[in-house]
Amino acid sequence: MSAQESRLAAIAAASAAAFREGDYHQVRAEDVAAKVRLARGANSASGRSAVWLYNEVRSRRVLVALAVKQSFDAFVAGDPEPRQPADLTEGEALVHDALRQIGRFHRAERALLSQVRLGIGDVATSEKRGSAPQYPPQWPEGPFGHVAEAGWEGRITAYAEYLTPRLEAAASTVALPPDGWAKAGAERLSELAFRAFADDADGNIERQAAALTAFWATRDLTMLTGPWIDELHTAEAANRLMNERAVTPRAKAVGLELTMRVLLDNTPLLVRATRVSGRLMDLLGEASKDEQTPQDIRLLCDTASRHGLALLRIGHLADAMAAFERSREVAAQLPDHEEIKSYEARADHNIADTLIAMGRPGEAVDLARQVQAFRAVGVGGGAVSSAWRRYTLTQQVLAKAAARSGRVANAVGLAEEVLLDRAERLGQDDVNTAAALVTLAEVLLVAGYPAEARQRLPEAFTLHTDRLPTDSYWTQYDVVRLAEAELAAGSAPQAVRLLSHATVRTDWFAREVSPRLRAEAVVAYAVALAVCGEPDAALPFLESLPPDPYVIRARARVLLSAGRADAAAAELAGLVAAERDALDDYPGRAETLLWAARVANARGRRDEAELTAATLQQLVQGKVDVLHPVVLALRLELASWRLDDGRIDEANALLMPLLDRTPLAHGRPALGDGNPLLAEARALASQLGVGPVVTSQLWEDV
Repeated sequence: MSAQESRLAAIAAASAAAFREGDYHQVRAEDVAAKVRLARGANSASGRSAVWLYNEVRSRRVLVALAVKQSFDAFVAGDPEPRQPADLTEGEALVHDALRQIGRFHRAERALLSQVRLGIGDVATSEKRGSAPQYPPQWPEGPFGHVAEAGWEGRITAYAEYLTPRLEAAASTVALPPDGWAKAGAERLSELAFRAFADDADGNIERQAAALTAFWATRDLTMLTGPWIDELHTAEAANRLMNERAVTPRAKAVGLELTMRVLLDNTPLLVRATRVSGRLMDLLGEASKDEQTPQDIRLLCDTASRHGLALLRIGHLADAMAAFERSREVAAQLPDHEEIKSYEARADHNIADTLIAMGRPGEAVDLARQVQAFRAVGVGGGAVSSAWRRYTLTQQVLAKAAARSGRVANAVGLAEEVLLDRAERLGQDDVNTAAALVTLAEVLLVAGYPAEARQRLPEAFTLHTDRLPTDSYWTQYDVVRLAEAELAAGSAPQAVRLLSHATVRTDWFAREVSPRLRAEAVVAYAVALAVCGEPDAALPFLESLPPDPYVIRARARVLLSAGRADAAAAELAGLVAAERDALDDYPGRAETLLWAARVANARGRRDEAELTAATLQQLVQGKVDVLHPVVLALRLELASWRLDDGRIDEANALLMPLLDRTPLAHGRPALGDGNPLLAEARALASQLGVGPVVTSQLWEDV
């Protein structure tokens, strides 16, 4: 606490004591000054002069504002720190309780606050003179300094310090409050609360607190989140009412179902949605099979499916798989065979999507193809039907699965088909066209075309932000994929800039939206930092993440860039052993072996590096595309080793597929322009004396 802040605190105590003892107009500056007791100094036990007091506060408005601050702090000194609310209703209750406490303070200190009410609007004669200073005094940074500054302006913000953490906690149930947001709202609410309670001293405190809470929620919280918060407030109120009044589980499920739909359809709050949908599943499952109607079965099936999708987004993959399998089992109870098949296809579609996330893309491809064949029946051309919607979603999953399984050429073609079909049927600016755009960008990124992926993603991000909350899963998903594209294209500084202050990297996002996506963002950020020459700064970010394969590979990469090859080898050794029994994630296993070979070479163990490279080649043979980027990266690595050994012809042969610009089936060469692998291959080729492979010439120059 600064010296000036300490003096203001002492003046606050003296002012409160003086205004409690006399009426406002009878309390003189000398009376307040005489009660000032400073904590240090030779005259700490004695008062001060009126001149000294004037030089410190300059106005009686500041005196009364400080008096409120000191008195209120003493009144709430025993209050516990605010707890983290579980939902919006609890958050608003936390704010309501804080405002009710302010109302109780007004009742307890009615005499003092009546003096403050008179004094906060008092403008001294000296201030009205033309010779008076036209600039406000300089106040210290601190609670009493802020109150004094507001008091000078005729406002009471004495309750802001108490309100700020409570508003922050309440708002964090639905959104991430930016820096300073809660403090600004607390100061505004403090002034309103003072006026409301002081001007209506006999009003009902509960009603006044409720009205002020509603104002804050409507004015501040809605501006932070958007209009969807009104729907969530209504859904929670309905759920609470049904919970209190309903007798049967089916009746209680109505409120939970509404809350679940609002959470999943309109808000970014995926983690909470999983809790609500899980409770709804349990409630619906309480009914015996004899009591269940087809409508009940459909609702349980839909709830299990949506519960699984939310779990998939947040990264609880085993639970997501269990939810989809339960959806499939429940669907078998329906009376109509065709309806059962449709529900089973939806479950299998979602299971395929989950298999991709679990590192089993080969299984996902097989299952998605079965679903695609079933859903292709009756799709028709040109119409936007439910059948077509289901079919195009499965095509999208199939494209992602093909890319992850190593069949990148096929995946690019599939993703382009999905995008063209949706653009033709829905238009370029539809949010589902944006989803197809993101999928194509992801596939292009895996296939070795980061520059093209980087061009596609901003358009999708714009379409998503126009229709979804900016801190929602899908908008932040776009940010992470764009950062990964920048990193893959060799623009690590841009990736760092994208993620430095992104919502997706915050603890709030991990707690309320998706811990898995947050982990992916942290990995991209850490690797980008390492590429920018800051590996020591990057490592702490990775240490707190779960030991998933992509995290371990990133940690090894960062350690290698820091010159700690032995530590990188230790990281990879366990992963290489664990992945020997992996089923079909050949690109992932190949990437692990690629980094293991690089690490072994960096440790001076060329024989071990060559053996690891041979293992990689044997692993991917016939399993992934021969021009897959991980295969080409290995060829580049081997070519550099052969050059070091003076085996020029072998190095040249290894480089040729990287340099070849012949278009593949999807109309692109093996590596896209802007891929660092291509730049490195060309640089190595120049050392070998090999010129660029020219496949075409500009006609205007002929």
